[in-house]
Amino acid sequence: MKKLLFNLLLLFMFIPAIVNADSLSSDTDLKKHYDSVINNSEYSVIKAKIIDIEYDDTKEKRETPLESDIRYQHLKIKILNGTHKEEELTIRHTIERIMPGSYIFKQGDKILLRITENKGIIETIKIEEKVRDINIFLILLLFVILLLLFGKISGLKTLISLIFTIGTIILIYIPLILNGFSPILASILVSILSIVVTLLIISGNNKKTYVAIISTSIGVIFSGIIAILFGKFASLTGLSEDSAISLAYIPQYRNLNYQGILFGTILIGAIGAIMDVAISIASSLWEIKEINSNINKNEMIKSGFNIGRDILGSMSNTLILAYVGTTLHLIMLFIVYRVKFIEIINLDSIATEIIRAMAGSIGLIITIPITVLISTFVYIEKKPMS
Repeated sequence: MKKLLFNLLLLFMFIPAIVNADSLSSDTDLKKHYDSVINNSEYSVIKAKIIDIEYDDTKEKRETPLESDIRYQHLKIKILNGTHKEEELTIRHTIERIMPGSYIFKQGDKILLRITENKGIIETIKIEEKVRDINIFLILLLFVILLLLFGKISGLKTLISLIFTIGTIILIYIPLILNGFSPILASILVSILSIVVTLLIISGNNKKTYVAIISTSIGVIFSGIIAILFGKFASLTGLSEDSAISLAYIPQYRNLNYQGILFGTILIGAIGAIMDVAISIASSLWEIKEINSNINKNEMIKSGFNIGRDILGSMSNTLILAYVGTTLHLIMLFIVYRVKFIEIINLDSIATEIIRAMAGSIGLIITIPITVLISTFVYIEKKPMS
């Protein structure tokens, strides 16, 4: 088994070479596209600080319809980085509608600007966003500190496995898809690679790790099969999100398999919960075997199912509520506008989220008996006949 897993890991490490060497060469359209974007960039993004507000009519009371209520702020800014650092400019900020979420700035705010230049002179300026990177870095730092403080060595292993998984998705999964590789197959390959490496890092080189790897892989693949079958029956397009539609408008990526990408995201999204269930059951049954070396197969199976039932409720809730949380605003909108249930249930976006949640949960449920049976088979050795 160890040799098999080692060979499997080597196979995944060379996935980019297996796909199609020509498709990943420097002469591809994708590479040319990236080069053109990088080398011929017509804009740059810089940070600036608002040092004064010279004009502001956002606080005026008007009897104007919301859709035609346009307000202005004249912002005096100081550029904080780039070739124009320390330069001061006054720019106009247009607020098309005063409503929750509208960017109304105050003195001291930091903003992100998109600028175009001609021979070193700024031609146009557009306000992109408020500066949030410091806050993001701070919460990431807090997460890392707490993880290492309370988890110690285990926390460090978790952090390494997390970085590896994210890196795998960015450096292997996404390039494979953009180069025309099957998104479903790419998802399965990357998922299993992530499962193998993550569990080996976290749990070590032992029987319970191998049990968890096999069980998680089967559960994730089963979840993917469910997603594919029901997704195709429901005629999901994979274009229910604005980001997917935006990608489809780019000529180079218009013919990507967006339905397959959707199924791939469902599969990858289920990895965490399924892995958690598999390693929890595998570890628990391993401890039971260590304490009671005389336990028989029937007793272990019974104990495994009892443990699995205790885990099932909380993990299913976690998975389903994670998906519900992403569509909460949409659900509220349906309630406010009294949209009929038959309309809601047939929407591509809603059907996508339901199938996403159900496929992950079904994969999780299936993983429980699979893990119990594999654990029993691996942990309890067949006694020689006397």
